[in-house]
Amino acid sequence: MAQSAKTIPLARYLFKRLAQQGVHAVHGVPGDLTLRALDHVPSAGLRWVGACDALGAGYAADGYARARGLGALMTSYGGGELSAVAAVAGSFAEDVPVVHVVGTPARRVLKNMRWYMHMHGSLGDHRLGVFREMAEKVTVAQVRLDDEKTAPELVDKAIRECLTWSRPAYIELPSDMVNASVDPDRLRKSIGSTIVPAGPHGVPRWQAAKGLLQRLYSSKQPLILVDRGQGVSSLREDINEFVRQTGIPTLCMPSGAGMIDNSLSNYYGIHSGPAGQIDTMPYVDSADFIIAFGPLFSDAQTLGWSTLPDSAKLATIGRNSIGAQQMDGKDVIRQLLKQLDPTQIPSRNAHLLGNFRDVPPPAVQPGDPISQTGLYLRLGRFLQRDDVVVLGGGTACVGGRDLVLPRGARVMASGMWFGAGQALPAALGAALGQTAGRTMLVVGDGDFQAAAPALSTIIRERLAVTVFVVNNGGYGASRLTHRQEAPYNDVAPWKYLEAARFFGAPDDYPVETYRLETWRDMDGLMGSESFHDGKGLKLVEIVVDKYAAPPNFQTVFSQMRRNL
Repeated sequence: MAQSAKTIPLARYLFKRLAQQGVHAVHGVPGDLTLRALDHVPSAGLRWVGACDALGAGYAADGYARARGLGALMTSYGGGELSAVAAVAGSFAEDVPVVHVVGTPARRVLKNMRWYMHMHGSLGDHRLGVFREMAEKVTVAQVRLDDEKTAPELVDKAIRECLTWSRPAYIELPSDMVNASVDPDRLRKSIGSTIVPAGPHGVPRWQAAKGLLQRLYSSKQPLILVDRGQGVSSLREDINEFVRQTGIPTLCMPSGAGMIDNSLSNYYGIHSGPAGQIDTMPYVDSADFIIAFGPLFSDAQTLGWSTLPDSAKLATIGRNSIGAQQMDGKDVIRQLLKQLDPTQIPSRNAHLLGNFRDVPPPAVQPGDPISQTGLYLRLGRFLQRDDVVVLGGGTACVGGRDLVLPRGARVMASGMWFGAGQALPAALGAALGQTAGRTMLVVGDGDFQAAAPALSTIIRERLAVTVFVVNNGGYGASRLTHRQEAPYNDVAPWKYLEAARFFGAPDDYPVETYRLETWRDMDGLMGSESFHDGKGLKLVEIVVDKYAAPPNFQTVFSQMRRNL
């Protein structure tokens, strides 16, 4: 379709809109219905990052969005999009904004199909909108760009809803609409935001803040609890300022690790109850008012809901809600800060919480085999300012609660979804989305095997990633949950350190590999200057006992068994 001097192709409009929101990379797998659209990615100033599979692309877009604020995924109709749907659903469950663009059949093809014809990639019937119907369950907006007059507005709507609600959006791009001529003037205007009203019977934001402060001032032992659900990752700076100005004792949920600056004196670590370095449950139980930012109170995060705070003492704040009331959370926090009188805040009783920063690793002998007891406290010595730490599900996610984070460092950990094979592609996306610091992944061998091809993309894109593969011969979390000797908990014995060579790492891309079996090996690695330089791929295999697990791991998974 010819373009006039005053128009641009629709696909270019779409990709430029994504670029305007800070996206610089699009993840995906090319397909016959997306190829023409992909020609417009470079001209929009974006980078195409092709994955080995659509599921991995989806998890990479999720990790990218967690690092950068918005992710983009492109797949083809049918099999491609359904391969990615588990990742998109995970983004929905954990409030991660990802725009999923799906290349669909040309309008003219669908119009001319007869009853005996079937479209490749379909379900072999004429329910050609069925995949959109599926997407409705795991996205906050679904648009089909089938009219050049309305398409730009629909693009803006999808991206706006994605950002406002911090959840995925779904855009259908028919192959014969890729080069449709659209007016580029709309690109000069802000994409805007969905204004979240207080509701027909709601209260003004200043009054909501006043009510929260009244509850705070009348309490005797207040507490702040911080997670990363409900879109509050975008409020990180405001939440930290509120924590700093109030001085109230503050804890993070496991998936919210890094949301709060660990150097703040009133930050006391991760709330894991008796499974943490410090048992936080006595303080949580005795708190009489708790402000919770973006809580993800899943059974996995709360020891089978055993560490949940009393709901009568709880006030929750999300990106777009105060409790059950729709409201702009950012405005409410700013109203809280504006109205705050620190002299009215009651005694903090912080002495009731221990100092998680001073917990030493267990004493070991240099020649002893590495165990998961104290492993993560020692890995914490590797961390530097602004690093991103991606934790695989299972034992890595539990052990990572022990990390003490330098200023600006963050943790990416699942609190709800725990998709197999999520961590490695998420680290790929995080490394692409990072603007400062290094990317570090701690992942079990089973989780690594579920997503190993993502390592080839890390190598091809020449990213700087440090990967710790904790090799315990199988699914450690499953062993702790049920029948540890069962053969279904075992995985094949891969030669992990040969992966970079197999995936074609070029000679001019720095690769370092290490196999650690004793604490002496680990101390030697931590003392290596090149290991800390943040260049290229560092692939570290940590060999641990197949069945051994520290007490806090046992506590977590014994509680989880109650819900089986």
